[in-house]
Amino acid sequence: MNIKNTSEVKLVAEFIVDKILNQDNLGEKILFFVTGGSSIAVGSKIAKLLKIHTCKNITIMMTDERFGPVGHKDSNWQQLLDKGFDLPQARLIPIINGHDIAETTNEFNVTLEKELKKADYKIGLFGVGKDGHTAGLLPNSEAVKSQNWACSHVMPPFERITITTKTILKLDEAVIWAQGNEKWKIIEELRDDDIDINTQPAQILKKVPLLTIFTDYKKQ
Repeated sequence: MNIKNTSEVKLVAEFIVDKILNQDNLGEKILFFVTGGSSIAVGSKIAKLLKIHTCKNITIMMTDERFGPVGHKDSNWQQLLDKGFDLPQARLIPIINGHDIAETTNEFNVTLEKELKKADYKIGLFGVGKDGHTAGLLPNSEAVKSQNWACSHVMPPFERITITTKTILKLDEAVIWAQGNEKWKIIEELRDDDIDINTQPAQILKKVPLLTIFTDYKKQ
């Protein structure tokens, strides 16, 4: 686990872009997971930086989504698009497709299994919440324990569809963007191996072979 102290969106975006381009230069098939919330600015910047390169062996998916109609205002994917996320040379696979939540979750599960098998290099951008959640893996939710690649569950005010811990464990690399002093306690606790994943799902990210955290954390 490598912690980089910064609040510069550009730095984390350049870090991830360098990783992707290095793998693209090797001819590898890349699967990149983006997330919503406070990390949307990072995802948008990554797309802008990648757009000027010829990287074409890349598929982009969401880590999680707030369920609703296609393009609804609370959708993580829609908010990402609204912030200028655009990458014509990539395969973009949104989660929401106009079907009901059960069918959408099943289709996401099938797609995840297929894309994870096809990819040579799998990297994910994640945020963390002050409660220790990451992606749509909320504390003590069924998504943490699911044996599928994807899971849906209700956590007010949203129905959520998310990748699971099983999917995260297939990644080669994970990057966390965690800003704000309300998240500093979580950054400290990520150093602790005794915290249960059910109560703090972000702990699962430490099991990914490479984990880098970009944070404005200041030790108190």
